[in-house]
Amino acid sequence: MRKDRVAQFKKRLVEKHRQLSEEVVRTALYGKDQEDDSIKDLGDQANTAYTREFFFELGSSDRRMLRDVISALQRIEDGSFGCCERCGEAISEKRLAALPVARHRIDCQR
Repeated sequence: MRKDRVAQFKKRLVEKHRQLSEEVVRTALYGKDQEDDSIKDLGDQANTAYTREFFFELGSSDRRMLRDVISALQRIEDGSFGCCERCGEAISEKRLAALPVARHRIDCQR
């Protein structure tokens, strides 16, 4: 893969890393800022529990994506970015444009 294309992917991944890092912190802080359940009625407690769980799941998804972005940035640094981890062949640039964190070619992913 050409160095200019790798640089473009790196720029996108660095920006995604920044966004996800901010979002992970934001959802973690929101979950901690919930009010004390002991003073609410049962309905309010259930609503608060649901909201906490919802933000926890959002945070989990963001953390997984952040981990994938960090992995892709490491592959750029070690020179293996764009190579399938399963077969070693090149991942198509179309696939990487759609999903820069892709670790496998479409055939190997299936």
